[in-house]
This record gives sequence, C-alpha cells and structure tokens, in this order.
Amino acid sequence: MTFGELLLTVGLPTLVGAILIVPAWVIPRIRKTAGIAGSALGVALGLGVAIAFMTVADIPSLPPTQKWHMLPIIACGVTVLCPVVAMVDGSGELGRWLIGIASGAIIGWLAVFPNMDLFMRILLGVYVAMTFMVLSWGSHRRRGLTLNLAFTIVFTGLTLLCMKAHFITLTLIAAALSSISFVAFLSALVAAIWTRDEDGKKRFIKIGWGGAFAIAALIPMVTFCGWAYNTGDVQWVHWLLVAVAPVMLLFGELPGLSHNNRLSGFVVRIALVTAPVVIGLTLLYSGVGLDVDHADDEYNIEYFEEHMEP
Repeated sequence: MTFGELLLTVGLPTLVGAILIVPAWVIPRIRKTAGIAGSALGVALGLGVAIAFMTVADIPSLPPTQKWHMLPIIACGVTVLCPVVAMVDGSGELGRWLIGIASGAIIGWLAVFPNMDLFMRILLGVYVAMTFMVLSWGSHRRRGLTLNLAFTIVFTGLTLLCMKAHFITLTLIAAALSSISFVAFLSALVAAIWTRDEDGKKRFIKIGWGGAFAIAALIPMVTFCGWAYNTGDVQWVHWLLVAVAPVMLLFGELPGLSHNNRLSGFVVRIALVTAPVVIGLTLLYSGVGLDVDHADDEYNIEYFEEHMEP
C-alpha cells in the first residue's frame, strides 16, 4: 500500500469525522439542537468504519462475501441508530438496559466471524452490552476530554494488535477510529477552552449515549474480528487486555476518585485505561508467552479471502 492510499484510508474518514464533530461540539447554535452533540461522535465513528473499508475493499455486498464484511455493515447500522439513541439519552435505567441488551443480542447474532461458536457469539453480545452500560453511565459523569482520549488509546492499541495479526484492512480501520477519536478529543478541548455556557462557565462536552453506543459496538467487534482472523503471534490474552481497557473507567468512580475533577483525577482515569493497553502490547512485542514466531511473515487481505473462510 502506497502512502497516498494509506492517507486516503485513514485521512478521509478522519476528515469526515472532523466535519461532523467540530461544528456539533464547538458551534453553540448547532450543539444546542437536541441530539446533535450526543450523536456526532457515534455517527463519525460508524461512517469512519464504512469509509475506511470502502477505500480498500469497495462497497460490502449483502449477503457479505466474507464474514468479516459484517463489520462495516453493522457500522452502517450503528450510524443510523446513533441519533435515535442520542435522543433517548437520559431516559433512565430501563432505557439503558434495553439498549444494552438489544445491541448486544443483535451484534452477537450478526457478527459471526470465523471460529466463533455459540459461546463466543454470546460472549461478544455480553461484552457489547456491558461496555454500553459502563460508557453510557460514564457519559453523564465524565467529560468528553477524558473519554475521547481513553478511546484514542484503546483504538491505537487495537491498531497495533491488528498490525501484528497481519490483518491489513482492519489495521487501517482501527487507525481511522483512533484518529477520529483524537479529533473528538481536540474538539472537546477547544470547546472547553473557548466556549462558555449561559452562566459564563466553561462548556465541557459529553459524548452522550450516541457516542457510548457506537464505542460499545465498535471496540468489541474490532477485537473479535481481529482475533478471528489472526495469523500472527497475537494471543487471546493480548486482545483481552486491550479490550477491557474502557471498562477500567469504572475504577475511576471509586470512593475517593469519583469526585476528583481536577487534573490529577483526569490523569488517574487515563492511567487506568492506559495500563492494560500498555501491558498487553508490552507482552506481545516482548514475545513473552508466545509459542510460535511469525514475526517475519507477510499476509494481506487476499490471503484472508482465500484461506480464512471455512
């Protein structure tokens, strides 16, 4: 892949994400419109997956020619549903549970990647539901600065895992998601520095249930897809360590930390998310616990299309 192709695959989704996120979070009149600010991140991430995929592999077909092509198809569904989820933000615990269970059940049913039996599909569904419960709750308690930097770290970790798994297209998709999350972090930072609410206080952006819904769907799907198509040295423990990182935000709400909204609290919460990602990547790149060595092997998407489908 040339530098131009790499720039297109990662840069175009990032540009589209910026066009959606920056006005929704920075321009006061736009962000006051119901549901826009709360769905901007989710729509940007869902479209990012679809755009990144299409720049490499064209428009996915229905039914998909490869099982992993369900990833961009489900991402398109996430894009459509994000505004709906954002509109019911704050509907209460019943709404949170219904969205979590429904999204987990649907994604666990549709995302049938290779080597995924019924147990693995249930595990994926539970993972999606649990992640949404954590992030939707956290979206009301934590600012977009904290959450989006955490998402950037997690997607960067997944990018490196997919690279070591020799899954080129998924590596580019994860990189695009990381880049979009970083744009969201910068946008939230700009909104906090340069905008004020009616009382003259800094306006801190929250990702809303729409953003939580997209993240809760995409991180598990990228993780399971990367695991299913892994032909490198990445073991399940590496995927697990990076995958649980968003849930580590729960520990930032323990007594003594939950009311710490200063810089020290921000650093602690980011450190909680970063720790499992760094541990997983350190174990992988140091070769600890690896039984085989594929470090010099090279694979591409054609290999997967010809050999990985059962």
